[in-house]
Amino acid sequence: MTAPPPAIAVTLPATGVDEARQQIDVAARAGADLAEVRFDRWTRADYNDRARLFPSLVPLIATLRSRTEGGQGPDEPEIRSERLRELSLLPFRWIDLEWDRDLALLPELPRPSEMGRILSTHYPAGVRPDVWARRLREPVPPGCLRKVVAWARVGPLLLELLPQLPAPGTEAVIALTTGPSGPLLRAWARRLGFPMVFAAPPSAPLSHPTSTAVEPSQIPVDHLRAYLSTENHPPIFGLAGHPVGHTRSPALHARWMSRFHRTGIYVPLDFETEPEFVDSLAILAEWGFRGLNVTHPWKSAALEAATEVMGGAAVCGVANTLTFRGDSIEAENTDLVAALRRLEELKRQGRWDGRSLAVVGAGGASRATLAAARTLGSRARVYARRAEAAEELARSFSADAPDPESAESESLLVHATTVGRHDAGPLEVPIERLLQRGAHVLDWVYDPEVPEIRSAALRAGATYEDGRRLLVYQAAASFGLWWGEEPSPEAVDELLREVGCEG
Repeated sequence: MTAPPPAIAVTLPATGVDEARQQIDVAARAGADLAEVRFDRWTRADYNDRARLFPSLVPLIATLRSRTEGGQGPDEPEIRSERLRELSLLPFRWIDLEWDRDLALLPELPRPSEMGRILSTHYPAGVRPDVWARRLREPVPPGCLRKVVAWARVGPLLLELLPQLPAPGTEAVIALTTGPSGPLLRAWARRLGFPMVFAAPPSAPLSHPTSTAVEPSQIPVDHLRAYLSTENHPPIFGLAGHPVGHTRSPALHARWMSRFHRTGIYVPLDFETEPEFVDSLAILAEWGFRGLNVTHPWKSAALEAATEVMGGAAVCGVANTLTFRGDSIEAENTDLVAALRRLEELKRQGRWDGRSLAVVGAGGASRATLAAARTLGSRARVYARRAEAAEELARSFSADAPDPESAESESLLVHATTVGRHDAGPLEVPIERLLQRGAHVLDWVYDPEVPEIRSAALRAGATYEDGRRLLVYQAAASFGLWWGEEPSPEAVDELLREVGCEG
């Protein structure tokens, strides 16, 4: 028998009462069952005005997270007791008490039928598996839920913490992680029999994708609602890379799943090492993953881990998409689809003559671009920080690898490194020397935090576009692999407009 869906509690980022009331309304409309008010984030003036939270559209949880457990609230038991007593006088449906600081307050609270107790423990720096197991099994008084949260990477969660969870239905437990593995137990909350799961506010508009989540690893409530309400464990998809905090892919796939009545969920997964990524694949498949997009730096590892290599991945020599089918892992490269589509568009639009182009970079995006150029019969010149890497790519894709100092200028330059991300460092290839005035620069990096490539293009008198269009095109191709049919052209065009792509 499938466990009932857990109650979804949205953790509000609000720091005051008016902001909280607005966020409660938004969360309720997006499908929240509860809203968690983090009073440790509130100003003192707004805390004194807390009664104005009521009446509320959804029941509320009062939380005062201590600094020791990752919040901004007091650690001192006396101060905590005073604040929590004050909160217990208001009609909160639940109150969060920290197991190691607040249990003495239990006898003073209203009856559990009026105010439930969440007895929580947080390990913001991680936890040993034996401690995790012990704390999840501590006896819980009637009317209480036990909540244990620990920072964890994906591999240790799958191999060490997940096997320690109580069997579904045997304990009144909520077990969650933060950090790289944070989305997983939230997505599996129903399968694991959790009575409650904590979510982020609804996803931001695609045109303004900045997240307001208190805990970055929380899944937006609008992504969780339909997924957790469906029995039989719908499929899960994800993005594997390092880092992945910038990704828009969950929002893109969620939009298309909703539009085409597909029930699933898409989550970001940050794998710190190649062994962690490779060793996690079989477990993810066992736990309901149907597919993964793969980004820097694990595209080569994805190809090597596959049991079947499809056409695009074979041509590129790397994979950006894995599909799990039974015991097999199929590798494909939808970056190639995106590159071909965009290069053909630029040619039709008269923004590129189709004869030649320059590619900067030696990673997976560069390989997809060079494979696309070869397919179109275009001459490609490749440049990289290491000359030997450029020469290896040139041999693999029938391209040239000239010295950048004496290179010819081009009408199209494709930037295929991670430069533009805040932690990527500067570009070591002088791209201004590679550009004709009036040329066009196509950047695989979307929403770059550092505008180095755009600035260099404009200084050279070139036009510039970031990688949002490429992102949408490869996402559409991945969606088609996993669901059997790509989003309609109208749906793709609509999404392009929403993410801010021009014609």
